[in-house]
Amino acid sequence: MTKKSFYLLAFIVFLSMTGYGIVLPALPYLAEDIGLSSFQMGSLITGWAFAQFIVVPFWGRIIDLIGRKPILIFGLFGFGIAFSLLLFAHTYSQLLLIRIIGAILSTGMLPASYAMVIDYCGKEKRGPALAKLAAANALGFLCGPVVGGIFSPIGVSVPFMIAGLLSFASIPLAWIFLKEPIEKHSEKNVLSFKSSLRIMFHRGYRELFIITFGLAVAASSVFSMLGYFMIDRFNSTASETGIAFSTQSMAAVVIQMFIMGFIYRKFKEEEIAKIGLVLETFGYSFIAFSFQLWMIFIGCAFIGAGQALARPTLLAILSRQEKMGKGMVMGLQQSMDSFGRSVGPLLAGWLFTFGSSAPFIGSSSICFALFLFFFYLGARQQNNIEYQNSGGKDGYFVK
Repeated sequence: MTKKSFYLLAFIVFLSMTGYGIVLPALPYLAEDIGLSSFQMGSLITGWAFAQFIVVPFWGRIIDLIGRKPILIFGLFGFGIAFSLLLFAHTYSQLLLIRIIGAILSTGMLPASYAMVIDYCGKEKRGPALAKLAAANALGFLCGPVVGGIFSPIGVSVPFMIAGLLSFASIPLAWIFLKEPIEKHSEKNVLSFKSSLRIMFHRGYRELFIITFGLAVAASSVFSMLGYFMIDRFNSTASETGIAFSTQSMAAVVIQMFIMGFIYRKFKEEEIAKIGLVLETFGYSFIAFSFQLWMIFIGCAFIGAGQALARPTLLAILSRQEKMGKGMVMGLQQSMDSFGRSVGPLLAGWLFTFGSSAPFIGSSSICFALFLFFFYLGARQQNNIEYQNSGGKDGYFVK
């Protein structure tokens, strides 16, 4: 993949995620305008994530069957439809249905993007490339609320119009300038959906999917409970909560865009993932035991840095597994991430009833447990003859 094509793909992901970032802060105001309860509002977020969990493995298999580019373009179209239809929602059932339809139509976009990068990049360059694509994703989330805030005073429906336009504007860019990296697979060369799900539980896959799920559950405490925590402990304003979220996103973007290549030259992928888990453990602990507001911002910076190291590195390690197509692997990874984001807010909300710091203590414990899990996997693999034959270069999980 040429640099021009890669940065174009990153720009397309950025535009799409900017649209998604515009919608998330604007959605509560639309919900309030309709008169929804806080539970109904939460179900709109959970409904999207759970729908992704269900359908994204199917998209992964289709990506392997017909190619990356068609599903990428269809996903962009799905985002545009999902955002635009929100303009016509006037009841809770309409909003929930639109969110579910949007998730079903758009979910293939990110797995197709990741699979496209994996196809073009060699194993050594794959991690930094995936990190930069993840940075474009995070930067979109960072810019989206700002753009939404600029246009919101014009009307509650304007952010949804802008989000839809950004997605539709990305389609011709992908159609004209991006090339399909691989030939279409035939049905006989692509594993069945049932076979792929069985392989998901094989050694080398299941460990990484467990870690992906755990990281998503841990991160949910920030997205769902940080605002409540800051209000409860420091009587924080909405702008201070926004700064905390921006600090997390900015830390992730800086590391993934400018530092990840250097880190990959100095450390192995498994070591980078473990460093990320340690940083996240410290970050959640900083928030849980904070007694000054500045500790919240430091904690968010640690979490953002940890996620920047751990998440794309896990994608790179997963991409080295050879038993199923890359589209299916990325689809299952996104599915486990969505499942974690469905379960996580419920767990964090339940823990919050025991104390405002409990969700973040729980997230810190999860990250530390995953860090120990990595050590266990490394010790087990060192006793494996196949690992010795690989010279250790390809990591703990390749069989």
